[in-house]
This record gives sequence, C-alpha cells and structure tokens, in this order.
Amino acid sequence: MKLETRIKSVEAEIQENKLVLRSKTPLKILSSAVLNGGPCDSNCIVNFQVPEDAGSDMDDQVHKEAGEFLKEEITKMGFPQDQVVAIMTAAKMKNVEVVTLKFEDMTLTAFVTAGAYFAATAGDEIASKQTAFPFKKWGTINIIILVDGNLTESCMVNAVVTATEAKASALRELDVRSRFSGEVATGTVTDSVVIACTKRGRTIKYAGTGTALGELIGKSVKVALKKAIYKQEKLVSNRPLTKRLQERGVTVERMTTLFSQIRPILRENAEKRKQFTEELDQVLSDQNIAALVIAGLRLDEDAKTDLIPENPANEYGRNFVLSKILQKAVIDYMSKEKTASKQVRPDYLSSTFSDKMGWFTRSVLSAVMYSVYSNVVANQSKEQKE
Repeated sequence: MKLETRIKSVEAEIQENKLVLRSKTPLKILSSAVLNGGPCDSNCIVNFQVPEDAGSDMDDQVHKEAGEFLKEEITKMGFPQDQVVAIMTAAKMKNVEVVTLKFEDMTLTAFVTAGAYFAATAGDEIASKQTAFPFKKWGTINIIILVDGNLTESCMVNAVVTATEAKASALRELDVRSRFSGEVATGTVTDSVVIACTKRGRTIKYAGTGTALGELIGKSVKVALKKAIYKQEKLVSNRPLTKRLQERGVTVERMTTLFSQIRPILRENAEKRKQFTEELDQVLSDQNIAALVIAGLRLDEDAKTDLIPENPANEYGRNFVLSKILQKAVIDYMSKEKTASKQVRPDYLSSTFSDKMGWFTRSVLSAVMYSVYSNVVANQSKEQKE
C-alpha cells in the first residue's frame, strides 16, 4: 500500500509487516534505531512489525536479539545490512498514521506507529529494580520525521528533542499512565525516533519549539501519535472514568469489596451487593460525578509534587477543607432527599488504594460510595414498608 509523502524523490509504502521509506538520493539521518542508529546517510528506512503469530519464546528472543532479527529481515529484502536504518514495533503497520505539513518552502512528513501498553515515565524505577514484564504485549512508539530541507547535525538533535517533547505532550493530553509508577507517561520502554532530511535547499540550523521547523514537528507528532494510538488501542481522551480508574489499578468491583468490609449488608446480601455495584458503575458514568473524581485526581497529582501549599495546622496535613467541599458537592448532587450533607471517611479506600491515589480522590470516591449505599439502603427500607 502506497503512502503519500509529498516530498519529491521519496516514496513510502507498507509491505506486509513493514513500513518502507525509499529515497532516490541518500538521506541524512540521525536516529535511535536498533540497526544503524546514530548519524548516517541511507536511502532506506524500515519500520518492522514483530510477527503477530510469534510464540512467547520467539517473541522474547526477537526483543532481546533485536539487532540480529533486523539484520536477517534486511537481508531477506535484498539490502546490504549496513545501508538500511531499521526500527521495530509490535504495533500493526496498517495502523501507521501519516501527517504532512508545510510552511513556506519547508515540507515535513511524520510517520508514527504507536502502542501504549507498556507506557512508562522518565525516571521510573524499572531497570534498577529489574522489573519483569512479558514481551508478548509489547508497546512501542516509533516516530519517523522526514524533512525536505538541509538540516545541520545540531538541528537534527534539536529535532529529536522537540519530537520527544511533542510525544510526551500527546500522552499527557490522553492521560496515558505509566504501567510501573502510575504517573503520567512520557513514552514507552522501547520507543524509537528517526529524523531524516533530503539535504536540499537552504541550511536549517534550529528545530526548537520556537522555530518554524519545531512547530511543524510538534504539530505533526501530536496529531499523528493520537491517531495512531486510537487505531492501535482505541484509546481516546474522553474515555469513560471507570476505564481511567482501571488504568490506575482501581475497579468498581474492588471498590465494592472494600466498602463491604464496613457495611455487612453488602457481604451478607448478594442481591444488595450486585445492586450496589451496578449503581456505583452507573453513577461513575455521570458527567458531573466524573468531573468531581477527575478534579480529585488532578489535585492529588499537584499535591504529590508540592504544587499545592501545605497547611501544617491542618488535621490531615493539607487541604482538608477542600476535600470536604468536594465531598459535599458529591453528596448534595446525589442526595434524593434534601438531607444535610455529612463528612465521609476517606479511609474507606485507603487500605488497598492508598498507593494508587491520594487523599482528594479517596475523599470523592468515598462520598460517591456512601451516597450509592445510602440509596440502596433507602430502597430496601421502602421495599420492606411496602
């Protein structure tokens, strides 16, 4: 399948499990590629998809011996091993996203394949703790940027930085979380970036965010990455709150189990437990409740990085009043009767989720569960009277 580059002398196409870019004249390239990475001149760039039908042993070997795998694949294509820049991914090549932008005499095309299953945050303790994870669901963000222009070597380094910043920005806007720390992801554990230029036209020295080239890189990478992740994993920014909580290790069923520890009726009455779980799931889909929970998530992230001033005089260390305001908003909104709101214990969730979410989120979710439970009990009392 042919892909449009809009750059003279450069062709792109998908050949089964690989994306192939060919240029009639050598491209100047700087990359983090597994095969022939670093600075080089090459007429060909290839993004390989790891075979989907590979067994776990083969898949493990492919990633641990990526260089040898790529050399074998390049040989099968009939190219000398030292003349092709090659990267690899588990994302399907049919899900590649191509974005071309122009500004005056400058044309840029970005090719992005993306999977975010093993998203991570720069600084996560992975290698130091020898964190193990299966290769069979590998996720990689591969970015290839092709510029019809003459970039200096320092400009190409600058372009790598800008592309990386754009990638992190796109992941933040999608609220992709690190599989290891739960923080906002900045990439995945195996990302690659390739910057290539045709060497035609005027010399371009800079590619930072304040330059025309940097702007094109930022825009194209963000748009392409979001669309590529949607194609690969159907991930969108406005996905359900329950999905976003699940990505943080919090499920409706686990919340029900925790709440049932302090409300015996949910342990002893299977029907009431089922009703509680179903209503909790439904309430969390309410746009207003979702907004309050998300507010809690955002506040916790800011509190964790000391962006919210502490009040040492506070009983709980920081912003106890604000958590009460959020709780009151939840209870007042969900109350079926005009009853006075009350404070709810945030430790309903602390035993299991204290390492996954902070005080504000636990306060909001505790108020949500309290309100759902109150409605379930009210319905039971009404049924008994009838």
